[in-house]
Amino acid sequence: MNTEFTITPNLLRRVGASGETITSGLCRALRETTFSNRMLIAPRRLDEIGKEQAAAFLGFLEAEDEGAVRERGRQLAFEGLGHRSILMMAEALRRACRESANPGDEALPALLEAAGRYVNALLEGYMAGREEDILREQERTREAYLRARQRQAGQA
Repeated sequence: MNTEFTITPNLLRRVGASGETITSGLCRALRETTFSNRMLIAPRRLDEIGKEQAAAFLGFLEAEDEGAVRERGRQLAFEGLGHRSILMMAEALRRACRESANPGDEALPALLEAAGRYVNALLEGYMAGREEDILREQERTREAYLRARQRQAGQA
């Protein structure tokens, strides 16, 4: 557990009470970027992803498990979430955090630090997942190319 920032129980309650605002912001960001996703992801799934992300962020504030967040990012990549969607979702999360705390609140820097760590871990996982997807696709393409060459050589 990392203790670089301290989320007080009071702030955790306040952010938890803003859970609906966080969820609606994430869902809106995902709906606005529907067409930047790969065809693997159904439009009706976007609201589910928004709700899951809000819950995952609130869970992160309590547990600070960056590994779980990275895995979540990988899953979003495998599911077909597009680059623009994940970036808009990250911005919506940061915005919701800024709005959930009072401007003069001494806990605001800790909340923004936590949101930054969450977003960084999510993006790291997402990029790793996209890289794995690309490598798998390249391997399938290479295998198809080799099969086609073998068939062509057999016909000659």
